Amino acid sequence: MKTIGLILLERLSVINKYNLLIFAIFCLYSCHSVKGQQYDSLTQQNVYTFVEKMPDYKGGDRTFMADFNKHFQYDFSTNDKEPIQTKLRVQFVVDTKGRLIGARIYDKKADELTDFEKAGLKALSLMQSWQAGEHNGKLVNVLITRVIHIDYRN
Repeated sequence: MKTIGLILLERLSVINKYNLLIFAIFCLYSCHSVKGQQYDSLTQQNVYTFVEKMPDYKGGDRTFMADFNKHFQYDFSTNDKEPIQTKLRVQFVVDTKGRLIGARIYDKKADELTDFEKAGLKALSLMQSWQAGEHNGKLVNVLITRVIHIDYRN
């Protein structure tokens, strides 16, 4: 005959196995959704937001900023119609050929853009020197979100 303590221990063991199973399923789903594809309506392509080998600008971050500054054409002193901005939160896709496509300002519609933001997107679209991202050994499209800080005094 089993004691009450032994019966309780067996039931807790069964409950813990179910909790462990639910936890394992949750973890697998979470990992899959982080690396899973999503559809980007602007580029009309399936993209990843995180992959094993993220796209990289050839030459690294310093070269990225140097090239961006070279292409960025905006005169802060002559534009007094809009408030001074010093930060661009951009989003773009680096495709399987290493091209930057679908550049946009994060969480803004095209008709809401300031001249400063338009100049930033124009500069960004000229920067085509990317190494494509890889997932499971294959080149894939990757959606990148990046913040670019600009010094308006220079």
